[in-house]
Formats: sequence, structure tokens, C-alpha cells
Amino acid sequence: MLIIPAIDLHNGQCVRLKQGQFNRTTIYQSLPVELARHYAALGAARLHVVDLDGAKLGGMQQLDLIQAMQSATMPIQVGGGIRNIATAQACLDAGISTLVIGSIAISDPSLTLELIAEINAKNIVLALDVHIKNGIPSPAIHGWQTTTERNAWDVVQFYQDAGVNTVLYTDIAQDGMMKGPNFKLYEEAVHRFPTIAWQASGGIRDINDMRILSTLGVSAVILGRILYEPDFNLSACLQEFASC
Repeated sequence: MLIIPAIDLHNGQCVRLKQGQFNRTTIYQSLPVELARHYAALGAARLHVVDLDGAKLGGMQQLDLIQAMQSATMPIQVGGGIRNIATAQACLDAGISTLVIGSIAISDPSLTLELIAEINAKNIVLALDVHIKNGIPSPAIHGWQTTTERNAWDVVQFYQDAGVNTVLYTDIAQDGMMKGPNFKLYEEAVHRFPTIAWQASGGIRDINDMRILSTLGVSAVILGRILYEPDFNLSACLQEFASC
């Protein structure tokens, strides 16, 4: 299982939001490029970067900074404001080969299919950030500001049929809360779509949570707030799961 550190960017700073709410923001003193270098030095094989301003405003805002992070470290998967082919192409031109597509996949499936055809499905990570009501996961879009009425399982099926084979799944209720991930959600995800490479995000609080996710068949975990906890050892996690 791949361990992927995450860096969320807001106004050029490293931040974490609780449950996707901009009024519940924690700002960290680490500089983004230096933090990316640090994770690379510890042995991380990939970095997950989110342009929160881009996600909220509808167009990527911090590509120059993300490009500097990419140039200084390991491969990066990037999301936040990639909602047209021109932005996707700009990311590719900046050397970023893996794009995380969220809101547009829900709001404009036709355009998303064009984007997939243009840049290749293997370069896409479908990001579904969901609220769960009556057992049904429904994606939220536009920086988690708007909840839709779509069934996330139907969305996964649609894009799997289009060739996408990696999905980043986040239960918004767990995100940033350090209370553990929604194991039931990931167990169901792997059961429904066993050939999808599932990335888990939200609520991961310790290495034991990661071990459970690994046994459930999750392919990768995205680590966010836990990275800033003083007693968390990222290097040990990377070493343990390197051969998994």
C-alpha cells in the first residue's frame, strides 16, 4: 500500500481544513517547497497537493508554487480547480502527470469525458468527497461547499467504464477530525469495485488505521493532519508499507 503525504495550499501556505470548512483552517509554518523536500527525503514516492483556492474559486490559483514543489521533489498528484482542458494541459506542461479530478466529474460529465480522452485515463485520479446520508454516499463539489444528490457508486461505475481506474474516496465527516477513517465505506468500495485502485483519505490517526485499510484492499492512503502531530513517525510508516 502506498503512503502519500498531502499538502493543502491556501494563499501559498500549508493549511488543514476541518471537514472542508474554510472557517476551520489551521495554518502551519512549514514552507510548501521545503515540506515537500522533507517528505521526499523520508522516502515518500508520491505527494498529494491540493490547491484549496482553486477548488473554491473554480480555477487553479497556485500552479507556479506547485510546479516548484514538483521540480524539487518526487512525482505529485494535483487537484483543486482543474475544471477544463486548458488547466489540465497547463498542469501536464508543468511536469505534473497525475491530475485529481473532482467537481467537474460531477457537474459536467461530458466535458470530463473529453478531458479524459485528451490527457488519457491513466493520468486521472477521480476524487469523490462524500457526505453519507441513509447509507448513501453523495459527492460534494466546489471545495466541498455544495452537496449533490448523486450516488457516488453510480459515478464510480460511469468513470470506470470510461477507463479511469484510480479513485480517491473521502468521507467528509471524518476529514481532519483524527477520529479514524470510515472503514465500512472502504470495505464496501473494494467489494463493489475490486479492480479500482482505491485511495483512502480522511480521519487516519495512526499506523494501525493504515494496517486495517491495507487489509481491506485499499491501494493507497492520503495522510493530512496526522503529518503535523508531534508523535507521528512518517518514516516508520513509509518503511513498513514499502513492500506491501
